[in-house]
Amino acid sequence: MIAQYLIIKCIFEKNRGMKKSLLAILFLITVITQPLLAGDKITLTGSTKPTVRVGETFQVVYQLNAEAGSFERPDFGGLEVLSGPNVSSSSNISFINGHMSQSYTVTYSFYVQAPKEGTYTIGPAAVKVGGKRVVSNKMTVKAVSAGAAMPNSGNNRRQQQATGQNNSDRGTLITNKDIFVKATVNNPNPYLGQQVIVTYEIYTKVPVTNLSIKKLSSFGGFWSKDLLDDNAPMKQRNKYINGEQYVVAEIRKLALIPQKTGKLTIEPMELDCNIKVRVQPKRRSRGYDPFEDFFDDPFFNRNVKVIKKTLRSNTLTLNVKPLPQAGKPVDFSGAVGSFSFKSAVDKDSLTTNDALTLTVTISGKGNIELIEAPEIHWPVDFDTYEPKVVSKINKSVYGISGRKKFEFVAIPRNPGDYMIPPVKFSFFNPDDKQYHRFSSDTIFVHVTKGKGGGTVTYSSNAQEDIHFLGKDIHHIKTVPGKLRKQGEFLFGTTLYYLLLALPVLLLIVVIIVTGIVRKRKGNLVMLKNKKAHKMARNRLSKAAKFKKAGDEKPFYDEIAQALWGYISDKFNIPQSELSMDTVKDKLEAVNAGSETIDTFINTLNDIEFARFAPGSAKDRMEQIYKEALEAILKAEKALK
Repeated sequence: MIAQYLIIKCIFEKNRGMKKSLLAILFLITVITQPLLAGDKITLTGSTKPTVRVGETFQVVYQLNAEAGSFERPDFGGLEVLSGPNVSSSSNISFINGHMSQSYTVTYSFYVQAPKEGTYTIGPAAVKVGGKRVVSNKMTVKAVSAGAAMPNSGNNRRQQQATGQNNSDRGTLITNKDIFVKATVNNPNPYLGQQVIVTYEIYTKVPVTNLSIKKLSSFGGFWSKDLLDDNAPMKQRNKYINGEQYVVAEIRKLALIPQKTGKLTIEPMELDCNIKVRVQPKRRSRGYDPFEDFFDDPFFNRNVKVIKKTLRSNTLTLNVKPLPQAGKPVDFSGAVGSFSFKSAVDKDSLTTNDALTLTVTISGKGNIELIEAPEIHWPVDFDTYEPKVVSKINKSVYGISGRKKFEFVAIPRNPGDYMIPPVKFSFFNPDDKQYHRFSSDTIFVHVTKGKGGGTVTYSSNAQEDIHFLGKDIHHIKTVPGKLRKQGEFLFGTTLYYLLLALPVLLLIVVIIVTGIVRKRKGNLVMLKNKKAHKMARNRLSKAAKFKKAGDEKPFYDEIAQALWGYISDKFNIPQSELSMDTVKDKLEAVNAGSETIDTFINTLNDIEFARFAPGSAKDRMEQIYKEALEAILKAEKALK
């Protein structure tokens, strides 16, 4: 302390050169004696908001007043940890009345979230400093519903300041009002067997990437069918809710047909996503660390923070009503919807052992896939078979529709005039709440005696598989084949040795063919590698045309395909197996350089971000185009 006091006193002397030298010495002394200046009492203090909303992202912060040691993270008691520990440090030196004081602080911060209402207890964290284990305090957080009023006391404001949740960090507090998944059903009170449409939509005010379904909804008591194509892009639209604009996209759409009555529950669907938010740069204050601000500069991280969030849809409850008994036809078999019906026979005059085909076609919208074949009352002299069923099912955002055709085949055994009673089909239409019934005309068939004997066999449900026996029987062969003397054996013959050598010959052929295939495959991989840059430039040329025309969606599709396709061709990886991590790993494996890797990864991220980002679409497309071109040029230069 005496040496430091003398140095401070000399600072105020007139010799300026002496001042600079003494300041340098002071800095060295401070670094050497810093553990002593920190004081004997080392503390680890935890702080967070006492009250949060369900789904709100908030911080849990631990501050250590000494140099960092090995940190032991706490038990968060059921809170979901989104990121952390994020470590930062700061130091401060001050002179008051000729006395020097120094403070040193290490901060460990976590971003967490409460999945449901309740009180959560965060256990103590611990850190080892100089062989001593320092334990923090416990904390309690109360989670209330998203719409509940929050306390606004001075103590709560102090907690927000302690956890760093000030005005500059408000962009990272993502709540269920900023992004959520909503499940809707077009009819919560359907009839048994009536088709309903369930839609899952994501509502967001922030950019979202890497959507992945974590848990699918269960549809107990329902027959279900997906209506959206898995490979089709999500359709987006804008929607205003309470004066705020959301981007809305359909994640999943299904047609459900209830198979039992009563209250049926559809459990929530869960999905994970990454949320990109822009944050303001930190304000500089006295004693700030210039190296920390240097790496916090927008040039390095572009003021973007990525937060992982789990979204959970709402539960749906359907009250399924039984079909009315009044007016229910006797032959009703469960068809519910709006249908048309027609029937026809291919002939009304035939001979015995000839085949007659009766076709029944049912078309419309509803539970078409669950409709069974109508009952046909054939004459007793007809042999009948199971019908051949041909279905053409159409699915759209409006539900399931299509056509189902039943082909009945019958074969008369005796001549005469026969009558086939009308074919009947009935269904219930939920729109008018009425049963409807179709009936064909009575079918009259005249059968005459066929020529020749023989019988007919029918082996399947296709008419072309009917065979007429009697024409298929061949004569017995009277000339014997080559005979062999009794006692002759295969062993020791030429054929025996040929059969013995055959496996070796086959093995040699397989080895030769495998080598040829590998060589061709290697040439193909090399060709794709050489053409990777050319293919990427072609896609960028197409993207430039879309940019000039102001067409955003195909522009971003071509830009993304240029980057993903380049990596796929360069490393011979199917695009279905590519991800941010695999791209980074492959570039690191060939020593592409950190600058090249960061440029490539940041460009892929910016493509996703630009789809949702506000501002001029033309400016966004121009910026993304330049970034993509630069990323491919750098990668090509590094991979040569």
